[in-house]
Amino acid sequence: MIKLLRSALQTALFIVVTVLGLAMAFIFVLSTIFAIAILVIVARVRGKPFEVREYWKTRQSQRKSTPASGPFANKDVTDVEVRDIR
Repeated sequence: MIKLLRSALQTALFIVVTVLGLAMAFIFVLSTIFAIAILVIVARVRGKPFEVREYWKTRQSQRKSTPASGPFANKDVTDVEVRDIR
């Protein structure tokens, strides 16, 4: 009897977590669609076609033109430095 209740509780918990995960995924997809729709509308208002490749190139060129700050500003990080702390 206790095994049956435990199994039923585990199944119910699994279903609840699964439904919550599906709801979060659905919200993520809707927000992404909403953001892309805004980008398309803004592009149409400006009279330019919205192309993902062109948008990505523009964002990357803006990123490269701004000076980096922080500990990795002048370093080309290729590997992780590990210190043995004892």
